[in-house]
Amino acid sequence: MKNIILFIVFLIFPFIIDAQNQISNIDINESKSSHSTDFVLDIEIAKILKSGNLFIAIWNNSTFFNDHNRKNINTKTNVFIGFKERVGLGTFKKSIKLPKGVYLISVYLDSNFNNKLDYNFLGIPKEQYGFSNNEAGNFRRPKFSEASFELINDSSLKIRLRSIL
Repeated sequence: MKNIILFIVFLIFPFIIDAQNQISNIDINESKSSHSTDFVLDIEIAKILKSGNLFIAIWNNSTFFNDHNRKNINTKTNVFIGFKERVGLGTFKKSIKLPKGVYLISVYLDSNFNNKLDYNFLGIPKEQYGFSNNEAGNFRRPKFSEASFELINDSSLKIRLRSIL
């Protein structure tokens, strides 16, 4: 029972977007800062089992990510870049430009189009999700240090979506 409670508490994802707190579509080629040394990051999201909206949040601040609580934080101001894409089965690919830095990418697939990640009565996600480095903690979401990566040149990143149920 203790493990289930820990699972419920710590698996609350940092990228939950309630209907009133949705991330606006952002032109991904225009990040919040304009650097002449932007690098191209090719993102591949694999193992998409259903069609739906793919929500992607790119974090560049460990404090915002680690302290994120879906009920009382303004996601728009704390996510470096956030966007959603309509996807089908299989794989999704996107290239974005980012300045040099340390980032974490969190992803979930909203297969019922209600703009949030749904959970069962135990707090276990009913929809697919994933993190950069394909990190998944035991009954908790990963820490920024576990799932982040350093972008110092053009790179590619593959995230495999997970489904617990």
